[in-house]
Amino acid sequence: MKGLRLINPIERSQLGKETQRVYEICDGCRRCFNLCPSFNTLFDRIDAQESDVSKLAPADFEQVAHECYYCKLCFNHCPYTPPHQYEIDFPRLMLAWKKQLAAEKGVRWRDRLLTKTDLIGAAGSLAAPIANWMMERRWVRAVLDRLLGLHRDRQMLPFARETFVRWWRRTRRAASSGSAERKVVLFASCLVNYQATDVGKATVQVLEKNKIRVVVPELRCCGMPAFDIGDTGAIVKTAKAMIRGLRPWLDDGYDVVVPVPSCSLMFKREYPYLLPGDDTAQLAQRTFDVCEYLMRLKREGELAMDFPRKPGRVAYQVPCHLRDQNIGLKSKDLMECAGAQVEVIERCSGHDGTWAAKTEFFDLSMSIAGKAVRDIRKAPADLIASDCPLAGLQLDQAGASAHAGGTRTLHPIQIIRDAYGLPSSGCERDPDA
Repeated sequence: MKGLRLINPIERSQLGKETQRVYEICDGCRRCFNLCPSFNTLFDRIDAQESDVSKLAPADFEQVAHECYYCKLCFNHCPYTPPHQYEIDFPRLMLAWKKQLAAEKGVRWRDRLLTKTDLIGAAGSLAAPIANWMMERRWVRAVLDRLLGLHRDRQMLPFARETFVRWWRRTRRAASSGSAERKVVLFASCLVNYQATDVGKATVQVLEKNKIRVVVPELRCCGMPAFDIGDTGAIVKTAKAMIRGLRPWLDDGYDVVVPVPSCSLMFKREYPYLLPGDDTAQLAQRTFDVCEYLMRLKREGELAMDFPRKPGRVAYQVPCHLRDQNIGLKSKDLMECAGAQVEVIERCSGHDGTWAAKTEFFDLSMSIAGKAVRDIRKAPADLIASDCPLAGLQLDQAGASAHAGGTRTLHPIQIIRDAYGLPSSGCERDPDA
């Protein structure tokens, strides 16, 4: 069972046979024994059957799939990924199981609702003061816990009254200033648009500082949340819509810059896998994580190096979806260009997009985050950084921010913005100027 066959409808018996094949290889290797809950469960169940994978019950297969939150760390750790003859792709095997279980048992309305990030974000921003107030009330959270299965202790990023796209339209019009030689489409993501808006503002400021022409079209969610329910059809539909929206900019010579690793991973890896073709290949080749893009400027001698403020010591947690892109530690390199002393924390935060918010997985997610926090506490740090705002939220809730004097976890681009001495207000500009 190879490639696209894992995402197409297949017989349960055929999926079970392929799963047994993979589990036999995993049992003999066990290199991923400490990566995530799925492997802990898998090896515990295999050991209980004295390494006889054929004795695993259907419930064992399902539990392993439920505990996978598609961090994809195992793919990079695995010595048997394609083009090896074993052709192991554990994350996509789990995706096939999620798709299979959704077809057989349906999808909880809570889980389907949580994939509607644009709808939730738009509603939350429209009623931001009320929505944020309510999410801080214990009785409201208790109701949501009981009715929706959203854990009452799960901290949430507050909704912004002014979305990032609205801020852009109010302050920048259609495109920012900058030379025509370098021009980018900024795909902000639904997370940045509705909640972590300052990450988007900092990205614009740093790109403008480096004389990059920026445009910000209003685009939909990249589709990553649909992986949680195995809805590959929705992702393919999103990919087609994204291509239609971005093609005019790509044809005009723009690159695509993304500040959130999960979204850049979708453009680079998942779209070409789910929808192979020239269009998705072009998008993948022209998509860059924001720090990756800026370090490309550095290699070409075009990065502005006037950093009047030194960041100091930074404990930098590398998000899993950035590690999966195999681009190196560009955020670390960029912060070091600004004079930071960076300690790299290669531990998963355990959040995922929606997985850690669910009542049945919250405690497990916090235990995963605890490992990252322990490593952060070992590092002398003035600041904590992560490229993923949700990972930052998870680390803060798990206690990492207390280690840095209560400073919340920042995105590296915010640290670079501050190192440039640019105003954190977002550099408001008169639209009529």
